[in-house]
Amino acid sequence: MADFIGTHQGKLDAKGRVSVPAAYRASLKTGSASGNTAPIAPAPLYLRPSHKFPCLEGFTEKAFARLEEELDKLPEFSDEHADLATALYSEAIRLEADKEGRIVLPAELIGHAGLNEGGIAFLGKGKTFEIWDASTAERRKIEARERAAALRFAAPGVVH
Repeated sequence: MADFIGTHQGKLDAKGRVSVPAAYRASLKTGSASGNTAPIAPAPLYLRPSHKFPCLEGFTEKAFARLEEELDKLPEFSDEHADLATALYSEAIRLEADKEGRIVLPAELIGHAGLNEGGIAFLGKGKTFEIWDASTAERRKIEARERAAALRFAAPGVVH
């Protein structure tokens, strides 16, 4: 089941803190987005800059571990393995929310996503999520809908 759904608005404060949406915190605590129903205490969260978009990608611990499983399918000393490992892990961080559900974003990640003390948006992507500047997120959602329509996208099992 997709645990990270919907768009949730937030604010970044002057110290780089942002509250993880309550619905997302619940998924991170239970680990349900990773298929694990046992409580995880504390609930780690992994963030990395997207190499495709000006946003941050968020993962549960289990979802982040799946990246390593895919990486391990490549020959260990190949150029592909080296490049992908660098792209995935060199700027990734492991965070834990404080008791109010806030995380502190490092300046490098804030800069990559163009975040400021204005609005930010958490975009659900099923087993993962993204953190965007709010206005850029709206443009991305419109673009994604248009591309999906052009591709005549249909959800698996849905007949159009």
